[in-house]
Amino acid sequence: MIPHLATPRALAGLRRSFSEFLGLPVVIVLGFVVLAHTIDRIDNTAGPREGWGPLRTFLSQYVGDTQSAISMLSTIAGSLISVTSITFSILLLAVQQGAATLNSQIVDHYLRRRANSAWFGFFVGVSLFVLITLVQTTHTTAPVLGVMISTLLGAVSLVALVVLIYTTIDQTRPVTAIATIREAAVAARARQLPLLAATAEPSGPPGDGVPVQAATGGYLTRIDADGLARALEAHPGRRLVLTLPVGGFVPPGGAVAVLTGGPADPALVEAVGAAMSIEDQRDVAHDPAFSLDHIGTIGWTAISTARSDPAVGAIAVHALQRLLHDWAAPVPRAPASRIAYRDRLPDQVLDAIESLVVAAAESRQHQSLALILRALARSLPVLPAAQQHGVARLVATVAPSLASHLPTRMLREDAAGLIAAFRRTGRPDAAARLSEILAHVVEESQDGGPGRG
Repeated sequence: MIPHLATPRALAGLRRSFSEFLGLPVVIVLGFVVLAHTIDRIDNTAGPREGWGPLRTFLSQYVGDTQSAISMLSTIAGSLISVTSITFSILLLAVQQGAATLNSQIVDHYLRRRANSAWFGFFVGVSLFVLITLVQTTHTTAPVLGVMISTLLGAVSLVALVVLIYTTIDQTRPVTAIATIREAAVAARARQLPLLAATAEPSGPPGDGVPVQAATGGYLTRIDADGLARALEAHPGRRLVLTLPVGGFVPPGGAVAVLTGGPADPALVEAVGAAMSIEDQRDVAHDPAFSLDHIGTIGWTAISTARSDPAVGAIAVHALQRLLHDWAAPVPRAPASRIAYRDRLPDQVLDAIESLVVAAAESRQHQSLALILRALARSLPVLPAAQQHGVARLVATVAPSLASHLPTRMLREDAAGLIAAFRRTGRPDAAARLSEILAHVVEESQDGGPGRG
């Protein structure tokens, strides 16, 4: 059992908080702190009024004496803190409402947007800048620059609040939210390509070998392909089969990989474990299936009777269709590699689409089922053979779902379109099965068969 696989929770939580949200705001706040001390130094070294330049002399007439500056800074600081705290509370409620309506991952993606963390850092930094300037004014003879920059930043902050409110509300819209999740999935897939390029697709079950076990349960968040390759360099007769995909859950003591080729050196097992990170939460930045699952969940909730919202369901279907195209092309693999890792992602897209077919059967949303069939028909001709076979496999689920609906015009047309696409791509069995079900549904409807919902 490998202790390296269990990342300490405190360190993992701290790293996650900084990578997701805190890193950029902390840098921005520190920048404002440095700026406040720099401005204070400039004000303190300005010298007597007779030696001031024209700009400082011009600005000084709007500042007044030290007491006036303190009064102005107190007003600005109090207003900024009050307005931003109220606004942040409202925005968090809006994000929470969006998450309740669509999916909890809305919050994850809101936190991960650099623009959002930059805005929060800006408002906190401006408030802290004004407070520091206010404190330093007590020992500054003429805080001209400090007061004027505080006033300018306060005005900019009020305008920026309007922008922040709009962008936050826009990010909770279904179209924007689902598009953001899809973009995160595409970006995570791009980060996964080096792992795929360094590993081979397994030809079958891993077979007997030495399991690499997890010390604690959790999700496999990252695999260091270079670290695995270095670990195997000194053991030329060993092969490594990664049995757990990125994002997969493993219970305590569960196997995440299998070393084959004879008894394994404990040092090798330990090195393999050190190259694999298991944490309490899935990592959206490196786990494309995580975002894919959430799009599927949003689609399921919208299409099923849980919410019955065909409009949101259509957005989810289109997002899955785009991912099907994005990930359809074969990715470079390394057949000669001694590390085997199965790429499950293309099949997982079809699994998500299949789940929506099941949801449409449960809710009897004929328009949603028709949309899914239309998406499959339009995508089928441009997909590689492996994905075409996967789409043909879906007929086993599509057929009973189609049989549970009344044959509306759009459902008949889109089913016929998918049948034609199967025939054009050399899938006659799938076309015949779907055509048989469609003909049966139409005939039963014309004969006044039992009503369907």
